[in-house]
Amino acid sequence: MNRCSKTVVFLNIIIVLCSPLYALAQEPSKNKSPSPEDVFTRGRVSLQLVSGVINSMTKLPKGSPVLGYAQTNVRVGWMTQNPSQEKSFWRGNWEVIGEVSNSFIYKGPGTYIGGVTALLRYNFVQPGWRFIPFVQVGAGIVYNDIYKDETQTAVGQAIEFTPQCSLGLRYLINKNWSVDGEAIFHHISNAGMADRNRSLNSLGGFVGVTYFFDTLWKSSEDSP
Repeated sequence: MNRCSKTVVFLNIIIVLCSPLYALAQEPSKNKSPSPEDVFTRGRVSLQLVSGVINSMTKLPKGSPVLGYAQTNVRVGWMTQNPSQEKSFWRGNWEVIGEVSNSFIYKGPGTYIGGVTALLRYNFVQPGWRFIPFVQVGAGIVYNDIYKDETQTAVGQAIEFTPQCSLGLRYLINKNWSVDGEAIFHHISNAGMADRNRSLNSLGGFVGVTYFFDTLWKSSEDSP
């Protein structure tokens, strides 16, 4: 598949992600004004799909190659607690997330990057808010073919590490669905395990959707 075809595939993914949102928004909801306290609760499991583009900062570090890649991530999250009852800007809950990512490179050396990531997210949950900001940090490992291009010195081996951090915002459509936006800082390096390790520091953005499952099980603390 050439790069033009890959770009078409990526644009189709964006359309597939966004088109159901219009239909969902038009359907009458049993809960026309979803309460975030009903969504962000201890034990809630979510499934998130996001896609976007990430581009390297060529002067950080100096000499890094120009690299642009389109990335799609599938995430499964589990909320560890209920928001506290105290009134505070910091009111919210923690979410533990596992991610599988796949990227195709549309600019620069190589053709693909793919791997797994562990993420920790904090959701800022205020009473009555449908917009839910979040911050997240994480790290993972990726397999890539950038290292095969020996004219670059940023990526030196097939397996690299990816520490990262993000700022994001969710809009609750109803108690089960949200539409999401996210800005990400994405780092790729091998911690000095290879001779070439100038590293890549990149910025990007994602859009996507999340489905919040109804409670899949009850803990002993939830039982009457």
